[in-house]
Amino acid sequence: MAYTFSGGLDLSSSSRIPNGKITKLPDPGRIVLRAPDDGVTLFECAVSPGEAVAAYQSVGSFIDRGDVIPVYSGIAGRVSEILTEKDRTVGIVIESDGSGRRAELAGFDGTLDGLSPEMICDILKNAAIPCRGSAGWIFRRILATEGKTSRFILNCCESEPGVTGRRARICEDPGTVISGVKLLMRALDVRRCEIAAEKDSPVCDVLLPLIRKDPLFELRKVKRKYPQDEELSLIYAVTGVRLSDAGHPERSLCCVIDAETAAAAYRAVVYGVPYCETVVSVGDSNVICPVGVPVSEILDYCSVDHERAERIVLGGLLRGRACKNADEPTDNLTDAVSVIYAKDGKAIPEMSPCTHCGRCVAVCPSKIMPYYLAAMSMKKKYRVCADYSMNACTGCGCCDFVCPAYIPIKKLIKQAKQRLSINTEE
Repeated sequence: MAYTFSGGLDLSSSSRIPNGKITKLPDPGRIVLRAPDDGVTLFECAVSPGEAVAAYQSVGSFIDRGDVIPVYSGIAGRVSEILTEKDRTVGIVIESDGSGRRAELAGFDGTLDGLSPEMICDILKNAAIPCRGSAGWIFRRILATEGKTSRFILNCCESEPGVTGRRARICEDPGTVISGVKLLMRALDVRRCEIAAEKDSPVCDVLLPLIRKDPLFELRKVKRKYPQDEELSLIYAVTGVRLSDAGHPERSLCCVIDAETAAAAYRAVVYGVPYCETVVSVGDSNVICPVGVPVSEILDYCSVDHERAERIVLGGLLRGRACKNADEPTDNLTDAVSVIYAKDGKAIPEMSPCTHCGRCVAVCPSKIMPYYLAAMSMKKKYRVCADYSMNACTGCGCCDFVCPAYIPIKKLIKQAKQRLSINTEE
C-alpha cells in the first residue's frame, strides 16, 4: 500500500523521468548574486569592484534575522559591479575570467564520532546550505527542532512535472545522499530515518540495496500525486499528522529534509565544499549550474529557443514564478526553468465571479477554504484570512489549477500573507 495525503492533483501522466545524466554547465560569462527580495535579508559585500575571486570563495554575507550566512561564488573571475537599491547593497556581479581557479577547501579532519551536533550545525551554516520551507537554511531547520525530533523523513519525492533534478541526483550518487543522511541524523539526535519516495520511481530501486539490511532506514513508498513532495503533505502522508501552520513544521515533531540537501551536507562536512551550485531541470535535461547564472545561459546550453518564448518561469509551472526577462539570475533554490510558447496552450480567460463550486477545497492538501481566503484578500480583510488558517497554505497552486472562474487564488493568498507580515492594517 502506498502512503498519500488527501487532496492534490494526479499529474502522473505529465511527470516524465529523463534518462540522461546530470551535465555540467560550462563556466558562464557572469553570475549575479543577490539578496532575496523579502524585505528582511541584507547583503554585506566582502569584495571590491575589480577584485579577483576564485570559485568557492566567500564574496559576502547575507544578514538574515540576526544570522550572518556566507555567500560564495560558483565561478572564478572578477567583481564587475556592486548592485545597490535605495542606498543599500543588494548583490554583486562577477564576470568569469575562464581560469577555473578554486579556493582552497578543508573538510573535517576526523571521524564521524568526533562530530557533535553543534559542530555539524556550524559547518552547515558556514557552507550556506539552503532548504525549502519557512526555515530557509538547513541549520535553522535543525535548531528549530530543539532536540525534540521524533521522526526524521528524507524527502526523495518529486511530484511537479518538469522538475526531476532530485531524482537524477539520487540515482547518480545515492551513496553521498545516504552518508549525508547519517550526518543529519547525528545533528538531529535521531536513530531512524524514514525515506519517502514514489512507489514507481527509480529512486526506490537505487536506494533499496543500500538500506535493505541497515536498521537505521525504512523505505516508505508514497503515491505519485502533486504536491506529495511538499513538507506538510509528506508529513501527513507518512505520519497522519495535519498541521495548521506551514511555517512551523517542527510542531509535528517531524523533520523533513530533501535528498539534495543531505548530499550537500555530506560534501560540506567531508570535503569543505560550500553551497554555490544547484541542479536545474530544463525539459528532459538536468544541468548543474553556479548559483546566480542568467537563465538565458542555461537555456542556450540546453538548445532551448527563449527568444520566441511567451513566458519563462523560474521553477516548475505550478510553483514557479515568472521571469521578468531571460537575463534574470537563478537563486540557490532554483530547481527548474520552464519555457512556455504561444502554441503550447490557449489564452487564459478573464477572471469571473466565484461560483462556490468547492473544487479548490477538494484539491487543497491543507484542507483550508482557498476561495474564501481569496475573497477576503480581495476585500483587504487580511486579519480574517489569518483567522481562517491562511498560514496552512503552502502555495502549491492546486486551487489555481482547478478553478473554473480563473481566480488567481494563490496570488491573493500570498498577497494577504505579505501584507500581514509587514503589519499592514486591514
